[in-house]
Amino acid sequence: MTKSEVYFQKYCRRAGLKRSGQRDKVFNMFLKTEQHISAFRLFEKIRKQGEKIGYSTVYRTLRLLVKAGLAQTLTFGGETHFEHKFKHKHHDYFICSKCGKTIEFTSPTIERIQNRLAKKYNFTPQKHTLLIYGLCINCQNKQ
Repeated sequence: MTKSEVYFQKYCRRAGLKRSGQRDKVFNMFLKTEQHISAFRLFEKIRKQGEKIGYSTVYRTLRLLVKAGLAQTLTFGGETHFEHKFKHKHHDYFICSKCGKTIEFTSPTIERIQNRLAKKYNFTPQKHTLLIYGLCINCQNKQ
């Protein structure tokens, strides 16, 4: 059993939630998906494996993973996506405004600038996500 599975089981127990086969299926499929994914896309992936599960079960389980600190949400392209948070390093995003392609990146320089600005304005950041919108190379070449 992985550390995130143990963590999730403990979280559910503390919250008074019972384990269920469907919740476990959503959790396991989410863990296998090493990218951000919408609730609907995860729902489709689970259904393609022949599982009978409702969209609301998938969505509620993903929201539970967010509450447990195992996932976080990002909204871009008018859609909410979920991604792993537990034991994953912070990163930011370039998002293509045309095709929706996302590129994850880390930049110590950007992090230092953000921290300097927070100090300058007497602000204590708790979390952040930087989304930079523009055009990917493929969409630039199509213009």
